[in-house]
Amino acid sequence: MLNPVEALANLSGASQPAIRLILSVLAAYPLGAVYRNLKTSITVKNLYIAATGLAIVLFNYGFDLYHSLLAVAASYFLNTFFATTSLLVPLSFCYHLGYLLIGYYYTTSDTYDIKWTMPHCVLVLRLIGLAFDISDSREKERQNKSDDKCVGVPSLLELIAFTYFPASVLVGPQFTLLRYRRFVSGQYEQHTTGAPAYAAKKFLQGAFYLVVNQVGSQIVPDSYLLSPEYEEDSYFMKHVYMGMWGRVSLYKYISIWLLAEGAAVLFGLTYIDAKPGEREYDPDELSGCTNIKVGVFENTSKFGHYVESFNVQTNHWVAVYVYKRLKFLNNRVLSHLGALLFLAIWHGFHSGYYMTFFMEFMVIRMEKEIEPILQKNERVQALLQQPLVKVAVFVVLKFYTIVFAGWCLVPFVFLSFSKWWHIYTVVRFSGLFLFLLGNFASRPILKAILPANPTPATEAKKAQ
Repeated sequence: MLNPVEALANLSGASQPAIRLILSVLAAYPLGAVYRNLKTSITVKNLYIAATGLAIVLFNYGFDLYHSLLAVAASYFLNTFFATTSLLVPLSFCYHLGYLLIGYYYTTSDTYDIKWTMPHCVLVLRLIGLAFDISDSREKERQNKSDDKCVGVPSLLELIAFTYFPASVLVGPQFTLLRYRRFVSGQYEQHTTGAPAYAAKKFLQGAFYLVVNQVGSQIVPDSYLLSPEYEEDSYFMKHVYMGMWGRVSLYKYISIWLLAEGAAVLFGLTYIDAKPGEREYDPDELSGCTNIKVGVFENTSKFGHYVESFNVQTNHWVAVYVYKRLKFLNNRVLSHLGALLFLAIWHGFHSGYYMTFFMEFMVIRMEKEIEPILQKNERVQALLQQPLVKVAVFVVLKFYTIVFAGWCLVPFVFLSFSKWWHIYTVVRFSGLFLFLLGNFASRPILKAILPANPTPATEAKKAQ
């Protein structure tokens, strides 16, 4: 007799691990609704969160739950005995990232598999970030600069609940112990009366993107880019299909993040309590754990918008705990490369991860080279205000962002060198040539044909 998960997998054509993942993300909604009605002590709330989160991981990965339990035990030990030393961060970083990489080594394959390593990579960032926060707090105390953002070492129960928070244990989003403590202590309750409606909005958005992904993946499946039919398409249509495929592939991530965020909203975790001007501030007060900014993503006109809108919490984590910590390099380019290298290593050993993040570096650097030159030329800016030119620029930029987002995503999805290299060969390495030209030739060429032509207001300001 088929179990419900197996039956749903056969009905939908999805794998059983994927069905378990979706069911677990959806299960966080009723769990969040129950939590909102818990009028009890913080200890009981932590017990509820810990038990339900552990149950979700057990449902998905069975005995492999022990991997995350070992991580929690190691984190508790290190935080307890090394909190006041300079060893806490390096020991936590090496243990958690090292364990994850060993896991990748023994479980990796040529396809993206839903295994225990998927939630473990979420856990790794959360526990490494906690070590950083504890270490930073102790440093502030030593300098007599303690403030309300300092965190103490969590109890074992609190650490388990923080790690296994049901709405984010499998796919994120990331959040800090400080946010968790404010949430579980009830500080957010009076501000989250609109959470059910906002959670419903996120749920509907997530469901919409999930349907689009499922339909779109039937029209332009992964296998099509490796097929003889794709090789026979015209050069232009190869790029169109690559862009369509990439968009559909991204919707898979967007859908699951929106569904997970909706559950976190329903729990009441996502209230933004930062002051205006601080990094977390947003006019929407329940978007504190947003992992995808749908409006920015759908209106992209440059790759910088993708970085701003996609996988927001992970990008913020890397910015705070990696990029800024590389300040000692005294070079933003090296810090940027270091942050992207960390992201590639965090994802695994496949060459595709490293190629994708290298392409991200190249395209972002290209845009930073070109944009200032165009912005400083008054004639170009005046031309761009013409209605017909606006329409033409819009079409070109949408084609550029959609098609070459697909280009950059190819290695990330196909992973193995033989597959993504073959696809790049079929499209004659168009993106690579574009980004190399943009990085090394665009600046001198554009500066030669478009010299800086500042507006009168800019010149007057300089004169002053």
